[in-house]
Amino acid sequence: MTLVFMGTSDFACHCLAGLRDGGFMPDLVITRPDRYAGRNRRLSSPPVKKWALQHGVEVWQPENINSGASVARLEALKPDLFVVAAYGKILSPKVLAVPRLGAVNVHASLLPDLRGAAPIEWAIILGYTETGITTMFMDAGLDTGDIILQQPVAIYPEDNGATLRERLGKAAQILLPETVRLVLDGKAPRIPQPPGEYTYAPALSEGLEKIDWQKPARDIANLVRALAPKPGCYCIFRQKRLKILRAALHSGQASPGLAIIENKKLLAGTGRDLLHLLEVQPEGKRPMSAQDFINGYRLQEGEIFQ
Repeated sequence: MTLVFMGTSDFACHCLAGLRDGGFMPDLVITRPDRYAGRNRRLSSPPVKKWALQHGVEVWQPENINSGASVARLEALKPDLFVVAAYGKILSPKVLAVPRLGAVNVHASLLPDLRGAAPIEWAIILGYTETGITTMFMDAGLDTGDIILQQPVAIYPEDNGATLRERLGKAAQILLPETVRLVLDGKAPRIPQPPGEYTYAPALSEGLEKIDWQKPARDIANLVRALAPKPGCYCIFRQKRLKILRAALHSGQASPGLAIIENKKLLAGTGRDLLHLLEVQPEGKRPMSAQDFINGYRLQEGEIFQ
């Protein structure tokens, strides 16, 4: 069998590990090109590339997987199956038509809910207590293909985007080899996704990171959890960015953005209830507890988080 894997992120590395453990090591790994990143603009490789090279798997990083040249190279491989996980590119019908057994995708939600690019973060933002992993046959739609297997995963109150992504990755690591085995044996279920309107999980935008203190504290706390530790939520304090890395709901009411110091707790007013700030990161500084922030910046009650 010739298997081609497409993926980019750490989540995709869990999927690769699952394929390896199940005896389905890919013949080729396709990932996105290296990019310049960070303050020093150093060339950075995707996590999937690093994993593949460490395990002796050939890597290909096309700028456009849907170009005629890319399709020709894929056809020359005569692949039996594509496995796609957090690749970050939409595959054209011509690409999807290449493998003999089709293309399988690993999606981090219980489809059909939370179709889209950022299902992990949106599950937390929307206050879900459960999400999961879905494996499916890919079609021309966005996460609309027939479902093969699903595995629910609980979302705990202390979860943030990073911890939930890690646990979903481990669930995918178990579910994916079972899925591939079913496909190869011709026994994979094909469960059509039911029609209807479902919550969409679009790509995260920079505008989402700025805290709107007019919103309820519960919504802000969920947003903080979802975007922690990176990219993180922020507000403006003393004309500089202040990242909020951990926060919780607190009873009470005050004007949106108003800083309150109560029994050594740092609270902020919102549109409903108070937000208890637990860990923050001032611009250009390391993360610190709210208590250290109060002491180090001599925070005065009545100052405003914008």
